[in-house]
Amino acid sequence: MRNAPETGIQILDFFVTFVASTRTASHTSSMIRTPGTLRQSATVVRVDTSEIEVEVCRPEACAACKAKSVCSEGGGQGKRMTLANDGQGYRVGEQVTLVMRRSSGLKAVVIAYLAPVVLIVAALLGFQTAGVNETSAALLTLAILVLYFIIVRLLRGRINRELTIEIEKEIGQ
Repeated sequence: MRNAPETGIQILDFFVTFVASTRTASHTSSMIRTPGTLRQSATVVRVDTSEIEVEVCRPEACAACKAKSVCSEGGGQGKRMTLANDGQGYRVGEQVTLVMRRSSGLKAVVIAYLAPVVLIVAALLGFQTAGVNETSAALLTLAILVLYFIIVRLLRGRINRELTIEIEKEIGQ
């Protein structure tokens, strides 16, 4: 079943977390790498008729980290995601597997991180070569970045359709 999180920004955040978690996969038993997909174990924390909330927690990867108190991934607390309920009869506490195409994760990284950095650098260099003073260049660059994220927000429906997560029940549940 294909599921999309409730907002475009939330899906980008979750996909970036999902992709970033592959870097610690050697320390994490819950991440499984297969060709073309990323699989992550998660726990169902809330179920209703239209949606379920799952939590991806990798405490073993966070336990030794000195930056966990300021970590955007929850510092060992887990990352929660709300997905559409596909009617497979999920229960609170049940272990499920979230499956994402690797290409979707890379698209999310480009949208969330690479494109904004390229925009900032290009805008600042462009304004500098045009002779705009630094304060104006900074404000104009900030305006361009805000416009970029407004466009991402407006295109969230398309982003949600392209970047999806499938939920699989784990065997033995």
